[in-house]
Amino acid sequence: MKTHNKRSRKLMRVRNSNRINRLRNQHIIVLPLFVQPMFILVLIKLALEEQKTAGKMVERLLLHIDKINGNLNFPSTTPSTANLQLLVDDLSATNTAIEGGDLSRIPHRDTLMMQADNSIRLLSYDIQKQSGGDAEKIKSAGFETRKGKGASQPVDEVKKMRSKTFVGGKIKLLWGRLAYSRMNYVETSDNPAGGPWTPVGKTTRSSFVMDGLVPGRLYYFRVYGSNNLGDGPPSGPQEQRSM
Repeated sequence: MKTHNKRSRKLMRVRNSNRINRLRNQHIIVLPLFVQPMFILVLIKLALEEQKTAGKMVERLLLHIDKINGNLNFPSTTPSTANLQLLVDDLSATNTAIEGGDLSRIPHRDTLMMQADNSIRLLSYDIQKQSGGDAEKIKSAGFETRKGKGASQPVDEVKKMRSKTFVGGKIKLLWGRLAYSRMNYVETSDNPAGGPWTPVGKTTRSSFVMDGLVPGRLYYFRVYGSNNLGDGPPSGPQEQRSM
C-alpha cells in the first residue's frame, strides 16, 4: 500500500511538472487571481424636493445654520452661515407679506427660493469636500448621506477644456472625459492667476451649462474631478465672455 501511495505522489509530481513546462513553452504566465478592492464612497443626499414651500425652505436653511455654527469640523463654509441667515430673513419677511395679502411679492419669493436651492447645493459641495466623505462629519452639518461606488485610481487633470457662449447670458463648458472621476466640480474666479475660486456647480458629465450671467462680462472657469482618493488637478483657466 505504501509503495502504491509513493508511486501515486510521484506520478502527480511528474504530471504537474509536465503541465508547468507546457505552459512555459506557450509563454503563459499563471498568476493568482486577486479581487479588485471595492471602495464605498459616502455622498451627500440633498433631498431638496422636500422643500416645496417657503416655510419648509426656511426650516432647511435654519437647520444647516444651527448645525454649522460652532461646528469644529467646518470652521468656515461657502456660502457662510451669515449669508444663509440673510437669505432666511429675506425669505421669511417676503413670505409673511404674501400671506398678509401682498401678492406682488410672489416673484421675489420665487427668486429667493431659487437662490436658497442653489445656496444649499453650493454648501453641500463644500461640506462634501471638507468632510472627505466622512458620514459623521456630513451629518453634523445637517445633511443626510447615501453610498456610491468608489474608485481605485486617482483622477487625472482635466484636458481639452473649451467653452461656447449663447445669447441670454449662457455659457457651456466642455472637457475631455475624466477616468475614475466620481464627480466633476466647476469653479469661477475674477482673478484666474491667484483666485480665489468659487464653486458654482458639479456634474457627472463632461459638460456644464452656466446661465443667468451678465451679458458682455468676461468670465473665467476651471474644472476638476474628484473621487474617494481625493481631488484631481484643476484645469487651466477657461476664458469666455457672455453674450
